Amino acid sequence: MWEDWKHGFYDNCSGEEANKKAQLVKEMFNSEALTRQYMTKVINEWIYSCEHNFTNNSMNKIAYLGQAACCLYGGVPNLITMNTWKYLDQEVRLRSDDIASQIILKWIQKKKSENILLSGKKRDTKTVYQTRLHLN
Repeated sequence: MWEDWKHGFYDNCSGEEANKKAQLVKEMFNSEALTRQYMTKVINEWIYSCEHNFTNNSMNKIAYLGQAACCLYGGVPNLITMNTWKYLDQEVRLRSDDIASQIILKWIQKKKSENILLSGKKRDTKTVYQTRLHLN
């Protein structure tokens, strides 16, 4: 059911094909509008992949969203995006990370709203953290 897998997120490529995919990564991230557009498409269209990756506390959510956006934009496998990232200007990387943070917050708010609609209880959307238990 994972949409990222279906779109080739975990595929491999090399040679000229990898070079073409790397150019697509640069093209997308160098455009603020494309970056925002495709990151938004990911959270709207990849329901199962986002649920899995954004609720995993050990996952780098910002990196995942950028890689997923490149995959949706040009069929770019995640490893190509990871390898190309370091060749982008620092300004472009910071801007893209900021956009990803904003989009992830939108996804979180959307999930909270859905939970309220389903349960009718605002308290069901609270995140609860376990603290140390004092067992004397």
